[in-house]
Amino acid sequence: MGFWWKIAFWLTVWSSVYMVNYISPELSYNPHLKKLFLIFGLFLILYGLALNIIAGKSLRKFGHEQPQDRLTQPDRLVEEGIFSCMRHPAIFGNIFIAIGFAFATQNIIVILFSGWLAAAGLYFIMNIEERETLTYFKDDYCQFIKSRPPFSFSIKCLLEGIKALKR
Repeated sequence: MGFWWKIAFWLTVWSSVYMVNYISPELSYNPHLKKLFLIFGLFLILYGLALNIIAGKSLRKFGHEQPQDRLTQPDRLVEEGIFSCMRHPAIFGNIFIAIGFAFATQNIIVILFSGWLAAAGLYFIMNIEERETLTYFKDDYCQFIKSRPPFSFSIKCLLEGIKALKR
């Protein structure tokens, strides 16, 4: 799957939140709960963006013999920084952004719909990204799979990614 197809996939996932929000009725519930949903949604969006930014910078810095100015297919398997504790930080970040958008709408139907978005993101990771990476890096990636989970919600992992970029 090419780069632009991947971008189109994630834009479709993210925009589906607003399409569902637009067509679904507003359910009445506690206004304090709505505020909590908004705060939680914004937290997830920011965390997802942080994962994406750190993963992208790590790929540019560690994925090539010479650091790149823009994101390109890595020449080597990145095991430093945020990739030292998870295999797919950027895609995990995309899932968080989609779920964060759902919570930010403060609509229960959309929040329930976000479960389907998470399932679509996990399917994307396991059936598209994993296969492509395995084809490209072969045995090295098999060892990488054995030593790291696909994703981690650990703040420590995020900090490890930031620390590695400062080196």
